[in-house]
Amino acid sequence: MKITDGEMHFIVKKNICFDIGSNIGNWTKANLPLYDKIIAIEASEGIFDNLKINFENNNKVECINYAVCNNNGNDITFFEANINTLSTLNKDWLVSETSRFFNTSYKEVLCKTVTIDTLISQYGIPTLIKIDVEGGEFECISSLTSKIKQLCFERASEVNHITFKCIDHLVKIGFNKFYVQFEDYYLFRPDETDYTDNDTIKKQLLLTIPKKDWGMIWCK
Repeated sequence: MKITDGEMHFIVKKNICFDIGSNIGNWTKANLPLYDKIIAIEASEGIFDNLKINFENNNKVECINYAVCNNNGNDITFFEANINTLSTLNKDWLVSETSRFFNTSYKEVLCKTVTIDTLISQYGIPTLIKIDVEGGEFECISSLTSKIKQLCFERASEVNHITFKCIDHLVKIGFNKFYVQFEDYYLFRPDETDYTDNDTIKKQLLLTIPKKDWGMIWCK
């Protein structure tokens, strides 16, 4: 764009958020005033239908039906739980005795897949990526190959090994500040001074109680 004398040109960058694992959109609804656009991504086709209905007249939300993972765009087996908030790519989340959700009934369905990198190429770089995918966090996070401003993902203490893999991947791509949030408050944001390094965060997580403690990890 050529800038002529007496003219001012502004490139407006939209404040975009990805809500990965949006379920019926409660987090999206709460956070909508903070963003110009939220891309709400839900893998379960049945839940996705309700998500679309909830935002059918809202042009600030785009709903898409994918499992976000590093699967080269191929369909993937998705474990759709009878409790819709527990559906997952990680079968152990529902069947392992170490899981708080052991013995949850489910059915297997096929889902379309997309990577975070592909979402970024299509919608732009988000200000925040929020990930709540019930034990499938590493499959999701490993599909991001470049650092963004901020990312948060759900964690449960009995699967600290998954959380550690996620942190290790994020460190590799440039994240170096982390914060442990207990439970999940939709509008919560850590203060800048709350963040610490990845080794400290791992030590904090090792002190948490399996099948009891849970929440989010914030990453910058």
